[in-house]
Amino acid sequence: MIRKWRVVSAALAVSSVLAACGGGSGSGTGTSGGASTRAGVGHVIATTGTPVQGGTAYWAEQPLSPPNYIFPLISGAYYSNENVYDFQTLMYRPLYWYGDRGTPGVDYTLSLGDPPVYSDHDRVVTITLKHAQWSDGEPVITRDVIFWLNLLKANKADWASYVPGGFPDNVTSWTPLGIHSLKLHLNRSYNPIWFTDNELSQITPLPIAWDRTSLAGCGQPVCQVPFTRPAVQRPDKTASGARAVYRFLNDQAKKVSSYASSPIWSIVDGPWKLQSLTSYGQATFVPNKRYDGPGRPKLARFVELPFTSETAEFAVLRAGTAKGDGGGSSPQIAVGYVPDTDAPQSPALRSQGYRLSAFYPYGFDYFEPNFNNPTVGPILRQLYFRQAFQHLVDQSGWIHAYYEGLGVPTYSPVPAEPANPYADTQARANPYPFSVPAAKRILEAHGWKVTPNGTTRCTRPGSRAGECGAGIAAGKQLRFTLMYPSAMSSTDGAMADLQSAAREAGIEITLKQVTTATIDAEIEPCAPHTAACSWQLGQYGAAWVFAPDHYPTGEEIFQSGALGNVGSYSDSGLDRLIKATTTSPARSAQRALDAYANAVRTQLPDFWQPSPGTLETYQSNLAGATPNAYGYLSPEEWYFIR
Repeated sequence: MIRKWRVVSAALAVSSVLAACGGGSGSGTGTSGGASTRAGVGHVIATTGTPVQGGTAYWAEQPLSPPNYIFPLISGAYYSNENVYDFQTLMYRPLYWYGDRGTPGVDYTLSLGDPPVYSDHDRVVTITLKHAQWSDGEPVITRDVIFWLNLLKANKADWASYVPGGFPDNVTSWTPLGIHSLKLHLNRSYNPIWFTDNELSQITPLPIAWDRTSLAGCGQPVCQVPFTRPAVQRPDKTASGARAVYRFLNDQAKKVSSYASSPIWSIVDGPWKLQSLTSYGQATFVPNKRYDGPGRPKLARFVELPFTSETAEFAVLRAGTAKGDGGGSSPQIAVGYVPDTDAPQSPALRSQGYRLSAFYPYGFDYFEPNFNNPTVGPILRQLYFRQAFQHLVDQSGWIHAYYEGLGVPTYSPVPAEPANPYADTQARANPYPFSVPAAKRILEAHGWKVTPNGTTRCTRPGSRAGECGAGIAAGKQLRFTLMYPSAMSSTDGAMADLQSAAREAGIEITLKQVTTATIDAEIEPCAPHTAACSWQLGQYGAAWVFAPDHYPTGEEIFQSGALGNVGSYSDSGLDRLIKATTTSPARSAQRALDAYANAVRTQLPDFWQPSPGTLETYQSNLAGATPNAYGYLSPEEWYFIR
């Protein structure tokens, strides 16, 4: 996985034929109240009624996406929404909380830390922790942040969010100021908005009880050696020790069946503790009784229900209850989703009492060219070709024909939806509107003989104006293979439409349906002329969402050499613009962001495609549930009404 969360839209989840909905008993406490239906983009869903303490709320997991990694210093191999935003953050709170109630940005009232204070021309940042505690009774303190920093510094190459020169490379040292505060010393001045939203947002304090290299003597409460015993030599204080601690915790995190009983993972500071996790992926959480932060859970239990198909999930929605593979009666889903193919049945769901709301995460959708592919890379590296190819993407048509109208076009790496302070007017302007004739004209003007419904060939090789470009030989044909996830009806239709439009311009696209696991394994940074570079065009069936780096910059996906730059795009001018977004003072930060965004939208390091929304469903007597702008789950805010 890349650094950012590639969120699979619930409305476009992987299909299968079997239902694997784990067993459970009962639904939420309370009867249907007077709830109003309000569709919107991540808005609070209005409800009225008397709040009820307790009850169990069931939430629908993405098909075939059970959580399988718990350690919140995560590697790229496990970096997914189901592991981080649907699982880890319920138990282990990041330093700062973002996106509550569908609003992009930080919410300091829900954060472990107070607003950071920048000084010395934005070269020093002071972090102050609020009073919080771990479930074993120990306080959340400065040393827990330093523990995370020590592990990160020694194991950064294994961290999914690492970008060379970024966090933690840009932190030269840190100084504890007391039990609840510390200073980070930076290697230069940085844009404080960027550093808070994209660097400090990465920090997740870890309990010092995890600072160990084995489970020896780790029965509760022996596992915890209090911070008040400074004579104890902690292994994380040396690089070799920190690497050993990471290896131990990483190994423990791979033992999924032991999560609920582990003396390691049972120490949490979030609102929830994991009670059980089945082999199907049904995760049951109960309130952390020692949680003293904002938004203490009102529910008695929160359960994540697994499914192997979107069809099975929708059947449970329609039936209210259904039988699952695990036996027993499955509950009514408190928060679920409507698959795109079932969108016409939305009125029936409303008649059952569900509230429906459209949700678009804060990100953008795209498919990936492989600039390093030895066969087609020289073609993809030509800006004129990317411009011609983008003209073949009928974004409005796809939204209407394949997304049931539930989608927004993508024209910029700074998304226009949901509403946010960072998108300029260009974010809604299409520089390359759908036009097969425009694509033909561009190709013909650059040395190609266009043969509609045939194969277009290069007739003027060379690097001068009006020629095909460097590395493209005479007679070279425009033939590509596009890999995309199987069993996603909306994507099937969109890719077939792209194939048809391309054929009109003499471009042959072979569509290759594969599993999402295959896509993740094959679409990765690679060097030219290697087996790993065999893919040509890749579509994820998913979006790039700005989490846990929330400021919409491009250092993780478009900067040369970045881990998320899996297509190996490289442009020194764009690198300079990206750097400006991270280093400009606050007063000029927006100008720098606009310059970067408008360069990317026209240079096309990726091809833009529509961002599908999710039509989320809410049980009629559930209140407080609203989509998070970045996809974080917040069931501690949910409650039943009567």
